[in-house]
Amino acid sequence: MIQDMTDVMIVASLIIAACSLAVNIVAGLGERKRPFSLLRLTGVPTALLHRVVALESALPLLLVAAVSIVVGLLSAALYLHSQVGIAFSFPGIGYWATVLGGLAASLAIIASTFPIINRITGPEVARNA
Repeated sequence: MIQDMTDVMIVASLIIAACSLAVNIVAGLGERKRPFSLLRLTGVPTALLHRVVALESALPLLLVAAVSIVVGLLSAALYLHSQVGIAFSFPGIGYWATVLGGLAASLAIIASTFPIINRITGPEVARNA
């Protein structure tokens, strides 16, 4: 019962975080439309711009996810030991599948913004912005 509730909370949190991530990336691209266009005009390939966006989005995501997993498991272990008196055991495969699935979905959302880079970095944007 509690495990099922925890899984639902994790999935809901990941969906909310994914939507926030997509909005944040698109807003950042909108703010940097002209600089990215100027970079494209100077010969920077779009693959490099894709890597920049992926690095600035995925690296913090993965670092925060790793810290959150460690803090969450440590908190659970301390709570179970001090309040309930139960020995902590690591979560099962379902937990890890949910977390890794959420991270994979988040990385897919980051990758889904790459076509936007291609559309907003044309020469007409640098000329008109």
